[in-house]
Amino acid sequence: MISLLGSFPIACFSLTLAADIAYWQTENLMWLNFSAWLLAVGLLFASLAAIWWLLGLLLGWWRARGWTVVLGALVLIVAFLNNLVHAGDGWTAVVPLGISLSLLTVLLMSALGFSAASNRGQI
Repeated sequence: MISLLGSFPIACFSLTLAADIAYWQTENLMWLNFSAWLLAVGLLFASLAAIWWLLGLLLGWWRARGWTVVLGALVLIVAFLNNLVHAGDGWTAVVPLGISLSLLTVLLMSALGFSAASNRGQI
């Protein structure tokens, strides 16, 4: 279940970076709207995955591993900040801070994936 819930934020946050780059190149507001919606859906599913993970932690289904927990929290925090930045209007909502936060979110997700994979069976 956690891998199913976790796959949506990976897709949404990665596509947010792609939409931000498309907006930067074309200045078409459609890409800004795509970014905002992708961030909202990604945050929704990331929050559901975090709640499911915390429930499993409390019920003893798995144990927490240090860097995995820290990276997961950082992904949620940076994605939330990115959503606040994208709530602005037009160019300043994406360039340069929005793209930077989108890239940071994708990099943190990659680090989280590698951390979780190295702890497979221990999470």
